[in-house]
Amino acid sequence: MCCNGFRILIMFLFTFASFALNIVMPNIPVIVWYFGSINIFVFILFGIDKLNSIKERKRVPELSFHFFSLIGGVIGLFLGVVLFRHKLNNRYFLLIQFILLILWAVALYFIFQNIGAIISWGQNING
Repeated sequence: MCCNGFRILIMFLFTFASFALNIVMPNIPVIVWYFGSINIFVFILFGIDKLNSIKERKRVPELSFHFFSLIGGVIGLFLGVVLFRHKLNNRYFLLIQFILLILWAVALYFIFQNIGAIISWGQNING
C-alpha cells in the first residue's frame, strides 16, 4: 500500500467487482457484495500486517487501514483486531477506528430508518 492512488484504485476495483457479481447473481444487492468483499479484504490485510509484524517485515501503513475502514471495511478491521490480537495497545489507532465505527453505525441507522424514501427516490430517478 504505497500511495493514495493505489488505495483508490483498490476501492474502484471492489466497486466494479461488486457490480459484476451483481450481474451474475442479481438477487444479492450490489451494496452487499461491496461491503462483504471490502470487509474480507481488510480482514485479510490485517492478518498480513500481523504476520509481517511478527516476521519484522515491511508493514501496512495505518493510513491504509483508516482509508479502508472509512470506505466500508470497519467491521473486517475490528474482527481482525479481536481475532489476531493486533494493534490492541495502539490507543490512537483504536480511537480513530471506533469513531469510524460510530459514523458507519449512525449512517446505517439513518439509511434503515429512511429505506422507503430511498427506494421511492431511486424509482423516481429510474422513471
